[in-house]
Parts: sequence; C-alpha cells; structure tokens
Amino acid sequence: MRISSRVHMVGSGRHGLQMTHPIDCNVYLLDGGSECALIDAGGGVEPDRIEANIAAAGIDPSRITKLLLTHAHGDHAAGAQHFHDRYGAELIAAAEAAPWMERGDMEKNSLLAAIAAGIYPEDYRFPACPVGRAVAEGDRIRVGELELTVLDTPGHARGHVSYMWDGQDGRAIFAGDVIFAGGRVVLQSTWDCSIQDYAATTAKLHGLRIDTLYAGHGAPVLKEAYRHIERAHDCFRRLDLPPNL
Repeated sequence: MRISSRVHMVGSGRHGLQMTHPIDCNVYLLDGGSECALIDAGGGVEPDRIEANIAAAGIDPSRITKLLLTHAHGDHAAGAQHFHDRYGAELIAAAEAAPWMERGDMEKNSLLAAIAAGIYPEDYRFPACPVGRAVAEGDRIRVGELELTVLDTPGHARGHVSYMWDGQDGRAIFAGDVIFAGGRVVLQSTWDCSIQDYAATTAKLHGLRIDTLYAGHGAPVLKEAYRHIERAHDCFRRLDLPPNL
C-alpha cells in the first residue's frame, strides 16, 4: 500500500492495519530509485505475506538491498533472518542491539519476558541474523537517491534508533516504537524501557519539526507530525506520562 511518493506499507499486524500476521509491526518499504530498503522486518511468522505486498506494490525484491532495524523486539526484528537469507539484504542495526541480533538473544531483547506475559506464544523463537553495519547517532545511510540520518531514540527500548530524511514531502522519520499518532507511546515493564530516556528522546524529536511520522504500529501521520510529538513532549515536560498505545 503506497503511503507517500517514496514509501509503501508492506506489513502491519493487530496493532495496525492487520495486513499481515498479527504479531507484525508496521513494515515499510522505502524506494530510493536504484535500490530499496525495508524498515523493520515483522515478527517472522508469515514473511510470505509481506513478500506478497511487496510484489503487489510492483517492487522487484532484488532491489531490496538494505534492512534498517529500529530495535530488536520480536515483532520488529524476528523476520530479519528471512529477508537477509532470501534477498541478501544488509541488516543495519543500532550498535547496542547488533550483538543481540547476531546471537538471537531473547533475554536482552525482552522476548523471554514478553513470552512469559503471554504476548507471544510459548514456542516463539528469535532467529539470529548477521549484522552488516552497526550504527549510532549521526551516521548516514544511503538508499539510492536518498540519504537517511540515524537518531539514537531510546526509551521504549535500549538499542532503539530512528531514521530521518528530508525529501519533497518535508522531513520524515521512521520512528519504530518511540512515538505514535496522537502523541502516544509504549511504556512497558521491561528492563530496557526507561521513562527518563523516553522524555529525553521525545524532547529531541520535538526540536526537529518532523512533518511525516512513519510509526511502528497504527497509522502513519502524513502532515504536521510535530504536533503529535509535541503532545507527548508536553506530558513529559509536566512530569506526567503520555497515553500508552
């Protein structure tokens, strides 16, 4: 499903548009012209449904050369091995999360806690995947004609990054699970979730005047996304918490 001139949504589960398996996050395809990138990989249960949406968008999968990971939680990252092995896509992940991806660390990515809480089935597993490039704040990533800037955005999770670029539709960001439409967030009782980090990240994003927000769940915000970010920032500034997704 085309979202904007450069972006298709090719996956979305129960907390979004229910296009693919219920566990999946929003999976976006960024078309840079000569090459494409996937942003996040879904939960890895039925990746063929994501592939069908890529084909329906008229994209040749051989153009997918990069997989940009926002964070290592199962619904965003467990599908990485499939797309790496099948298409040779280079996995790009935050420096902190990279070793967790490479060893399939279900403790560090809070998956064991999520399974114990009943969020994932008991037999759910997280395949390890080699990381081609570990990134941090300020790094640049080229996807064809486009250049994205890496932002460290912890709060929802450790090792969480977002990817920002300036294009014809204004300033856009793939924000993973750090901010959602309506200024909502996802705070949860896991070792890697931090209210203080969340407040600092939201303040950083508030200062960037972002026009388009491609969130990890729910609907994207295509205009004046900074207003949605401002709602969350104002809550933290008042020592309150934004509404949870």
